[in-house]
Amino acid sequence: MLQRILALAQKEFIQIRRDRRTLAMMVVLPILWLVLFGYAFSFDVQEVAVALVDESGTATGATIAAAIREYDRFVLVDLAEPSEAGIREAIFRGEAAMGILIPPGYGDEEEAQLQVLLDGASLFAAQTAARLLPSALEPAQEELRDELITRTRAEVEAQIQELTEARKAELLDRVPPLLRPQVEQMLAAGPGIDLDQLEIAAPSPLQLTPVVTTLYNPDLKTATVMIPGLLGLVVMFMTTLMTALGVVREREYGTMEQLVVTPIRPLELMLGKLLPYLVVGAVDFALVFAAGLYLFDLSFAGNLWLFILLCLLLVLTTLSLGLLISTVSQNQQQAMQLSMFTLMPQILLSGLIFPLDSMPKVIQFIAYLMPFTHFVPIAQGMFIKGQGLDLLWPQAVVLAGYAVVVVALATVRFQKRLA
Repeated sequence: MLQRILALAQKEFIQIRRDRRTLAMMVVLPILWLVLFGYAFSFDVQEVAVALVDESGTATGATIAAAIREYDRFVLVDLAEPSEAGIREAIFRGEAAMGILIPPGYGDEEEAQLQVLLDGASLFAAQTAARLLPSALEPAQEELRDELITRTRAEVEAQIQELTEARKAELLDRVPPLLRPQVEQMLAAGPGIDLDQLEIAAPSPLQLTPVVTTLYNPDLKTATVMIPGLLGLVVMFMTTLMTALGVVREREYGTMEQLVVTPIRPLELMLGKLLPYLVVGAVDFALVFAAGLYLFDLSFAGNLWLFILLCLLLVLTTLSLGLLISTVSQNQQQAMQLSMFTLMPQILLSGLIFPLDSMPKVIQFIAYLMPFTHFVPIAQGMFIKGQGLDLLWPQAVVLAGYAVVVVALATVRFQKRLA
């Protein structure tokens, strides 16, 4: 019995060794997940882009501005217009995750309050910025408190000195003229008040509590940020996987060879195979889009037809990627494995789940080599902020380039496989 079990086990090891693709994934995937989840993935953004405008013209405002500039986790961005409008424009363009406006007269006028604007579309960066702001303001708060204590101590010292001199003068007026020099000498030599022993505590300025306004996603809801990216994720997942499995299934069942001997040309055969999955992807896109609008009470802020056109670039890329996977897969199991092997890194490194800014530079470079990384800012920018092609054209150009290259590779590979 043991001999038969060992023989079967040996046969399975031989089969695994012959299936090089599966063997490679068995070895590579655990190491890949270990590196990504242990080294690359984090929800904490290390550096936050901040737009700072100081319109105060006061020492208090200058102290706070200096503390913001010196905070090591804030990276200040240059504004074309140093004003609240300039801050809002920088946040709209995605150049800043937080804007800080120090209004005129801040510190001298009670109604002047520190204004903070957060980019709710950049969920992780906004949350990190809001959490770091108290730490950034703490040195300024300490400095202002020390200044207030010093000023209060000086005022108390001046008042005590004034009262002491007045009391001395009053006492000397009551002393006979002959005794005044002696009394004056005694008062001068007597113990005075040690002002250093006074514990003078001054409250922190109330103005340091900022008024926070979150733009585009006031409640900082995760769904508002996730659903636009999920539109592309669902379409990418379905079109890639279903196309790869569908074409390989035809080859496994032997029906592909029957189609080849018909008068159908290879290009017509390829387009005929891809068209159903294009329709399925469109239906999935419409379902997720409607669910986002009606189930999660979201609103689409951009140009819908432009968004659909840019989504089509992603669909062309993923359909062709699925077709390309089918040409190097021997069976449906391999097609599924290769599909997951190409899809999962795109999903994890796209910035949809984990913020790109929190990843090491090497991982960011790898992430920007993947098409889905360029779709996520398109989806979030158009869906949440209403951005147009004037801001999103770099991502659109990259997606178009991917679509052309992958379609060409898949076409050539598919035709060679049929030949």
